[in-house]
Amino acid sequence: MRYAILLAAAAAALGLSACEKTVNNPPPVVETPAPAAVAVPVPVPVPGPSGPEGAKGEPGPAGAQGAPGAPAEPKPAEPAPPAEQNPPPSR
Repeated sequence: MRYAILLAAAAAALGLSACEKTVNNPPPVVETPAPAAVAVPVPVPVPGPSGPEGAKGEPGPAGAQGAPGAPAEPKPAEPAPPAEQNPPPSR
């Protein structure tokens, strides 16, 4: 049993070290972010106090006279609601 464990350990060491694994990873690309937009303060106009009221203007010309109204037409009478077609069943 001692030789079996020793042989298995030697085979594992040979099997793992027999092939050289070479990995050629390119270095990661470092992306520098674009500079952030700088907010430039823009002056905002603020309304000031209101000034004095101006002089009153002249009144406008009178409008044209409208036509006299026509008498109202009578409303037609609404029809009566329809009677039930199917009366409820009697018990």
